[in-house]
Amino acid sequence: MSTWKSPEKIDSIVDNLLSERGYHTICKEYEAVSKWKDIVGSKISKISICDRIEDGILYVKISSASWRHELVYLKNQILKQIKKETGCTTIKDIVFY
Repeated sequence: MSTWKSPEKIDSIVDNLLSERGYHTICKEYEAVSKWKDIVGSKISKISICDRIEDGILYVKISSASWRHELVYLKNQILKQIKKETGCTTIKDIVFY
């Protein structure tokens, strides 16, 4: 007599597959880049471009030095918001340039 398992949800299957293959971290980091406007809001997203992530560091191009100075003070808040919005825990720092 065989036992029947209830079907798994597709998001669970995809999540497990991504984790097994090592892509889960990359997907979460990409999500942080793609959701930049939602994470920081429209005012900051108008003066910034979320460029790339390398070794847990998010690189963000800023339109002016005064804005760069302002965003340095908001760095910890932005990192917390990234974790909240995306669940990404591998981004440890932000470089504004």
